[in-house]
Amino acid sequence: MGWDMNCFLKKSLACAVALACVVAVSAQTPKARQHYDNGVQKQQRYDFYGAAEDFQEALQINPAYGDAWFHLAQVTYELDDYNLALSYLDNAEKYARDKSDILNLRGLTYISLGRLSDARTVFEKMLKKYPNDLQARFGLAELDLYSGSYDAAKKMYLGALKRQGDNRKALLALALLSAETGNSDVSEDYLRQALRYHSGDVQVQYLAAYLAARGRNFEEAERRARAAVQINGEYVNAYVLLASVLYAQARYDEVIDICDFLIARNRKTTAAWYLKGLSQKNQEKYEAAISTWTTALSIDSQDEVMRSALELLVTKTTQVEDERRGQWAVYHIKKGRDFAKLFMGEEARYEYQRALKIDPQNEIARSEFATLLSHAGLNELYLQQLKFIGEHEKVPASEEKDEDERYRKIRMADTIEAYDSLLQYSLNTKWEIDPFYLDKTRWHVGLYYTSSPVQLIHSEAEQISADMIQDIFTGVAVTSVDVQHRPVNGYGEAFRLSRAGGMDYFVMFSVEETEREVSINAIVYSGRTGVELTRFSTFRTGNDKYASVLRSFRRTMLNMLPVRGKIISRSVNEVLVDLGKVEGMTENAVLDVVKSGAVRTKDNALGVEFGKDNLLGKMTVTRVGEEIAQGKLEQNGFYDRVNVGDEVLVRSMPDENGNVVADTAPAADENGQPARKKKGKKDKDEKPTAEQLGLVRTPAIVDLIRSIE
Repeated sequence: MGWDMNCFLKKSLACAVALACVVAVSAQTPKARQHYDNGVQKQQRYDFYGAAEDFQEALQINPAYGDAWFHLAQVTYELDDYNLALSYLDNAEKYARDKSDILNLRGLTYISLGRLSDARTVFEKMLKKYPNDLQARFGLAELDLYSGSYDAAKKMYLGALKRQGDNRKALLALALLSAETGNSDVSEDYLRQALRYHSGDVQVQYLAAYLAARGRNFEEAERRARAAVQINGEYVNAYVLLASVLYAQARYDEVIDICDFLIARNRKTTAAWYLKGLSQKNQEKYEAAISTWTTALSIDSQDEVMRSALELLVTKTTQVEDERRGQWAVYHIKKGRDFAKLFMGEEARYEYQRALKIDPQNEIARSEFATLLSHAGLNELYLQQLKFIGEHEKVPASEEKDEDERYRKIRMADTIEAYDSLLQYSLNTKWEIDPFYLDKTRWHVGLYYTSSPVQLIHSEAEQISADMIQDIFTGVAVTSVDVQHRPVNGYGEAFRLSRAGGMDYFVMFSVEETEREVSINAIVYSGRTGVELTRFSTFRTGNDKYASVLRSFRRTMLNMLPVRGKIISRSVNEVLVDLGKVEGMTENAVLDVVKSGAVRTKDNALGVEFGKDNLLGKMTVTRVGEEIAQGKLEQNGFYDRVNVGDEVLVRSMPDENGNVVADTAPAADENGQPARKKKGKKDKDEKPTAEQLGLVRTPAIVDLIRSIE
């Protein structure tokens, strides 16, 4: 009995404490509710940072406020902090179990984290429990879009529309999907329905403006965009779209006015800085554009497309001696150092080459780039860079030099002398060849794009990308990329220009951007026959995504082009070709020797072909220099028909047993297949899926549909 009474007293005390806590929290609830209501209002105005602050204030007062946890998860999701959003959802579920909105947001968050199978599990469970839940249907539709199944996604949105005929998200999603698949009439029908039911909604007007601009109906696009900003003057995306529509019509002064308005309200509106600079450039106010973009990059240094636009403008419109070039090159020098510390050779070389493209006389960039070449075993190229520095270094204003400068010059002179001595037994010396004067150009590729009526992230992204691709191919001695600096009408014009220019191949490409990702989609054609040979898409996310996708595009293109060289000298059965380590050449590689002028691209496939009568023999590489290689010749037939100027193609290469020095050279054999395979790798080995690698590409249309609340 005593034990029971003791137990009763403990329970009573616990209940009293709990009741006191409830009373205390209840007393604070009105204040928590006020913060919550303020947060919801800011969230509706797309002020996610302000909303997050208010929700956190509410939770400080009442940690058991389930709705506040859920809305905090929502705004955190909108700010792309998905793991944190999941932790907030965990808390929301403690106080509002089995709430469908929470589970649906969890599914969307899983999608954003690339956990597509987990997301599908969540949404399918939701539909089993709540067959009419629209958000679960929208989530499954997004998953279908990720897999490229537009028809399945449409069925999901149509199913939602059957359950709620005026559902804004379903109508807009169907309008966007129909436009994406070329059904403009159907798209307009869904859009008319959305406008009939929700004409006062800012997102409806915004997407109506976007679809009108996409169809080049700029007058309608402008009208809808202006309606959007009148409905919600805080909706920055609508102002940016309006500026983009005006830019597409070359109304540059009006674009600049809108951009100045946005910048005055928030200096961190990067899109406004970008469009303002682009408009100034098109007005040929180059110094103003340079100033605008330089200021913008000091605010947001991660806008790679804007940085590329600035660098392209700088290299075209300023003098090489302009002292500002050194300031603009610093960004790439720092990145080059960071990549070098991580032994990321390709990335580091790219950054130093960008720095030298901007400021060719930059001694620091050239010296550190030379060191990278030395570490890669390219001593001849290292010596070339040192000599360039010595020949072009600036003369000091005073003849008096400090001890550090004098020591540096002495050390450089000693290094040059040492490497000159070291390389006196190189292939260059033996054959009396100066590689600097070799013309190694073997491939001519045309690069074309069609105009995009409007881009939501960066206008003229294709033109900037085309110029950047041409820039990064300048370091590839054997491949010349010819860029059409204006959009073409389509395939027909591209084929005509390519054939007239004598291109081996031509590429039609497009750029697709979201806030988190960038991708380049390309179709490769034969320049001679116009036949489509292959198509590919490269995408990247995270930091340095734009530079990375450009390098990936270059690498993919080079992997299609056969390694192709020429005989530049001969001594009996010993021949010298203009292929070296920088082209990926190695000892024991076997090359076919083909009569000059007999090699041509295949009509309807990658690779090259030549008549059997033109196959003069084969060469086995015995010694490899950086720019040239020596080998033993075995002739076909009794007569000696091999001459200087005849071509060589890769028949076979030893398996790759380590890192290949060349990352900027063609890498295919005669049939357009990889010339080298990594040692021990089997063709049947399955490649990991994108999801296993944590890489899930988000189509731009998904971002648009996801933005519809």
